[in-house]
Amino acid sequence: MVPAAPVFIRPLSATDNLAVLTQVIRTAYSRHAAQNLRYWATHQAPEDTKRRFDAGHGLVAEAGGILVGTLTVRPPNPASKVEWYRQATTWTLCQFAVLPGFQGHGIGRRLHQAALDHAATNGGRVMALDTAAPALDLIEMYRSWGYQVVGEADFRPKTNYLSVVMSRPVLDEAAS
Repeated sequence: MVPAAPVFIRPLSATDNLAVLTQVIRTAYSRHAAQNLRYWATHQAPEDTKRRFDAGHGLVAEAGGILVGTLTVRPPNPASKVEWYRQATTWTLCQFAVLPGFQGHGIGRRLHQAALDHAATNGGRVMALDTAAPALDLIEMYRSWGYQVVGEADFRPKTNYLSVVMSRPVLDEAAS
């Protein structure tokens, strides 16, 4: 589906409906659930969505008044179990989702760029994320965006898979 209305990327608002955003996230991850990958996003509750937004800076993609995507970019977390995420200039992405009918039209790239911009403005030098090791399509997408695998993380039993940790510079030196 080609978005009929212009898509706007904006910060999360206090008036955004967390139940709707949770449904966007769960719907976007439903194909992973069908592959038996139990991402937190496949089953999180609105309270989890709020907690994850509260840990960073929420972004939403909106088309014609409809929420079609979201992403949370988080500052360094000294308490993280993932060593990479504890580094002083490393920001991370989570609950990155675009509704299936809106995927493939650059919305995810625009959300990602907004996250990179936010991190850069706030002293971030590295962006990192984790995803399921079996999710080869996602790993390839992130590689095409400049990410490299830098480690592993194990979030079981919250998930049912080993994760890869990926990172890239916040500023693309090749584009500078």
